[in-house]
Amino acid sequence: MITPDNNFNNFNNFNQYNQYNIGYGKRPLTPEEQAEKKNLFIDCVKLGCMLLLYNILNTVFAYAFYYCTYYVKTKSFSLDYNVIFSYLGKEQAKLVSSTAYRMSANISITIFSLITMLLVAKFIFRVHISNFLKPNKASVKQGAIWAPACFVINMILSLMVSYFTAFMSAQGVSVPSSDFSLSSPSAISVIMQVSYVIILAPIIEEFIYRGLILGILSRYGTTAAVLLSALSFGLMHGNIPQAASAFATGIVYATIAINCGSIVPTIMIHAFNNLIANFSDISSALNIPHADLIFCLFEIAVALIGFFVLFSRYDFLKTKEPDSHLSKKQVTKSVFTNPAIIIYLLTLVYSIVKGLIDAN
Repeated sequence: MITPDNNFNNFNNFNQYNQYNIGYGKRPLTPEEQAEKKNLFIDCVKLGCMLLLYNILNTVFAYAFYYCTYYVKTKSFSLDYNVIFSYLGKEQAKLVSSTAYRMSANISITIFSLITMLLVAKFIFRVHISNFLKPNKASVKQGAIWAPACFVINMILSLMVSYFTAFMSAQGVSVPSSDFSLSSPSAISVIMQVSYVIILAPIIEEFIYRGLILGILSRYGTTAAVLLSALSFGLMHGNIPQAASAFATGIVYATIAINCGSIVPTIMIHAFNNLIANFSDISSALNIPHADLIFCLFEIAVALIGFFVLFSRYDFLKTKEPDSHLSKKQVTKSVFTNPAIIIYLLTLVYSIVKGLIDAN
């Protein structure tokens, strides 16, 4: 029997339900959404742990490289890193500051870090990202098309960042940046510089910051995947000027990788941009005649092509969200509130802040 009291209670329950679901924009998750949210959480934890592991491995193998240098030079072994760094900083300062040594260190460290991380990813985390590693003719073509456009974007961003650093310098604040200039130019220096900066670094960085991140997250949502990929790529550079420009270009790189279903075009674009950035130093070391004039004309031609591509093919930079039980907002919130992802991003921010403090 329905009584007035029952009617009143039913009305209150209905009111509360509507207030919860409509007034606050919330509703109970369906079983499918709960399952997908759980899978997303687990994948984010795996991803955050692998990215943290890669950074830790870089530090571990860096120390190992310095220990090996000390052993080779002194024919003795020590576990005291103060002794090792003191020796390298004083007795081997010229060696340690040379381009050949620095690039050798970078090559060894990144290769061993990547291999170790991949073994952990495969046998412990059971992560497979081969879907973004398969090249095809279409992706190679897109890489060739978008390389000039990304050069234009990078050029504009670099100009903006240079104004920012000049402004900060005028305020008495030093903004640190990475130095890849050639010291004591020689054939071996040029070879090592080209091997790392133009060949190896683009492959490894695209594998980590596009292949790994997009391979794991893009099936849940492209927006969150692109944002995390670009943010990680920017912050990992360890300084504000590169972080700002790398974040913006990282968004374009990630979008191209998703639309092509491959990191091959972004490896091509990345290598092309690094080549242009290092061309002046390399040409000076090789004593190429009229290098500045040739480079200036080349930049103008590339810029014109780049602007044309940007204005005629900008629709290509739109991504389509995958079929997912979770909304774009839910995926983005889940990714950027995941503890492992937060810890990873904080470690990158800490490095930038520490570098800024140390420089001042």
